[in-house]
Amino acid sequence: MNRLDKFEHFFERVMEESVGRIFRSPIQPAEIGRRLERAMESNQVVSVDGIIVPNDYKVEMNPQDMVIFADFVPVLCRQMEEWLIDLANTRSYGFIDHVRVQIAGDENVNRRQIFVESDIKELPNFSQAEQDEIQKTEVMRIVQTTGNIPPKLLKFIEGDYVGSTIIVRRPLLQIGRSLDNDIVLESAEVSRHHARLEYRGESFHILDLGSTNGTSLNGRPVSDSALSHGDRITFGNITLEFLPYATKTTPNPSGAAN
Repeated sequence: MNRLDKFEHFFERVMEESVGRIFRSPIQPAEIGRRLERAMESNQVVSVDGIIVPNDYKVEMNPQDMVIFADFVPVLCRQMEEWLIDLANTRSYGFIDHVRVQIAGDENVNRRQIFVESDIKELPNFSQAEQDEIQKTEVMRIVQTTGNIPPKLLKFIEGDYVGSTIIVRRPLLQIGRSLDNDIVLESAEVSRHHARLEYRGESFHILDLGSTNGTSLNGRPVSDSALSHGDRITFGNITLEFLPYATKTTPNPSGAAN
């Protein structure tokens, strides 16, 4: 398994294995890796000691895309740094200083787009903890920019996907069978556009979108209802539990690469 594959595997693991299969993250880790590789290859400098490539990378994306994995940004940056170092070693490239990857939100970047800026330069001698704090400050800015939505969990407890969880950090998520939904439920009993999860005022609501089999809350049909912790939401044969979310300790990146 190469470093990029390990990076993808780690990304999926810390995101509760929901990315790409249930929760359609508009930004996939492999795409970030490809953009970083392209920036490395297109900004080479030939020196007497060989080929020098950028060591400083800034990944820019829309805040609504970045907030989806807000809790894991610092550790993802470290994984991407390791991926770039492995790539450079494989191709006999050199750096003039340590490698740094930062992720930033920019409202001028369209949804589902990624931009990478890269440079060859000497970097401040920050410790890993100090660098993580810088990245966390950017994450908090993005959380504020996107509405400071209190994160919640949706846990699948009946039907397909039992055991999977989804972190909710956006004010609106559309749910259904069609691939253009945010949460895709591949079940014949789920309508193409079945329901919508909305944050209004100070609470989340579940809104049925005129689905064929309806939406139930704690066993009763609903069209639009506020949610409380522990509520069970049913779409066809799939039931999810609405739960509070507490930031968890993410696995050690180096351990994910073993």
